[in-house]
Amino acid sequence: QHVSSACRLTTEEELLLLQLCTPTARERLSLLLLNRKAYVTAVSSLGKIPPDKSLTVKLGTERMPSFENFDSVIDNTIIDNPKKTMISSKLFGAAYSRPEEEQIAYGGLRALEFINAALNSGIEVKSARYGFPLIYDLMTNTVGFKLHPNDRPHNWGRILFRLLPPNDYKTTSAEMSVLRILSENPQIANNPNIPKFHIDSGMAKVKGIFGGKDAVSRLLEQLGAFFQKDNVQNMSRKHEALSECEPRKSMVLTRPNSYAEQRLWVVPRITNYSLDKFQLDIQNCASVNIPVRQLQAFSSKPLAPMKLEKFVEELTRTELGEAQVSSTLPFNLGAERATQTHCSMATTQRITADVMKYAEKTNAEKSPILLGFRPNEIKSFHNAPAALNRATDQLTKLSRSLNIAMDYDRKSLWNLMNRALAIATSDERSDTPNAGGPDGECNFFRFRLGQCSEREPSAWFELLVSSTLSTTGEHDIRSLNPYLSALAYKTVMSLTVVAMLTSIRI
Repeated sequence: QHVSSACRLTTEEELLLLQLCTPTARERLSLLLLNRKAYVTAVSSLGKIPPDKSLTVKLGTERMPSFENFDSVIDNTIIDNPKKTMISSKLFGAAYSRPEEEQIAYGGLRALEFINAALNSGIEVKSARYGFPLIYDLMTNTVGFKLHPNDRPHNWGRILFRLLPPNDYKTTSAEMSVLRILSENPQIANNPNIPKFHIDSGMAKVKGIFGGKDAVSRLLEQLGAFFQKDNVQNMSRKHEALSECEPRKSMVLTRPNSYAEQRLWVVPRITNYSLDKFQLDIQNCASVNIPVRQLQAFSSKPLAPMKLEKFVEELTRTELGEAQVSSTLPFNLGAERATQTHCSMATTQRITADVMKYAEKTNAEKSPILLGFRPNEIKSFHNAPAALNRATDQLTKLSRSLNIAMDYDRKSLWNLMNRALAIATSDERSDTPNAGGPDGECNFFRFRLGQCSEREPSAWFELLVSSTLSTTGEHDIRSLNPYLSALAYKTVMSLTVVAMLTSIRI
């Protein structure tokens, strides 16, 4: 996932590396490597299974370490049974002393010392100084603790609440239920009608403890009624218990139905080079403005478009002043005894036929000669200045025509290469825009951004040239771009082949 497409390994290459991994004498192979090997083996086999079948990969697992899960408990005690409180709630409520505003509300060294003292002494619900009353005051913004001017006291309350020991948060009580609800619902904690924690003074603390009217009991009674209100329950976000992660024991893999699936396994490679003949679609070439005459010239006389007949003529051996090639053998072995056997006579007949055929073919051939440069004309250059001037002019015209043709071919080669790459990489879209709706367009732009970041592979011209030698060239190139259609692939190959022929002519 985080490896660029150019640096990815094929399934065969990765399996080779995994097979080279051997455990030491006293240790077994890493479970991670064993699972990876099983997974890569299954991926490499997906192309061999039917489309409606799947592969199940069994994975080895290790025992997960046990830990206390803060979010495994759903506590609605304050709503269901608000009288279920902690036994010591009256005591820590009576002993609580609210921090002074000027010491903690403006940040600075005092605020930092306060939070350090809280963390060093430990956060407990039953603590008189750093327990339920302080956390509740922070969540309801009654205590405006801040280290930074942009801090929110509610967030500091949530932090301290999360630092409670397991014995506190695993026990359901009205106090813990209140803190859980306010922690997950800041809109309720900031409600102007939420009850505040009022600290008793003097003998009122002692009377409240024995009379059941202490500060904590009064607050919980008020909160029980507050949370029962319809508008408060409508604002409340239901807390869901989060279970621990369990290691996966198996994976089910299905065969990809299109090139758009399993993109992380796409590697820009040519699978083989065993194609013996490449078929060029002439009609497809015509659709991208490659004329048939150009293709005919490439297959017969590459320089035909520059009207080669103005500069070159074809002459026979007689016109060139050359003797005809004899059709008879230049030697006679008939008198030799060794040539009288059946095999020797058959060999002699075959040689005679070959010499005759060679002579007929050679005598019928014509050789291309520059106009004005016949052998007798070349000899006349020494004595006829006019003939020499005509020959010089002819060479000048030929050189000029060749340079013009070469400049045209260079521009044509540049255009052919760029357009082939543009279609192959979807710079020039070959699919139908908006055919897949908004989601299809989003996926297309996601693919294009992936090319920019090299997460998605992009074809280059040498790769296109190499694919003309492969029996799986279409699969190798189309897998790089899921938006490249079969017809667009033919167009890319036509442009690539014509570019190769143009470069040869240059």
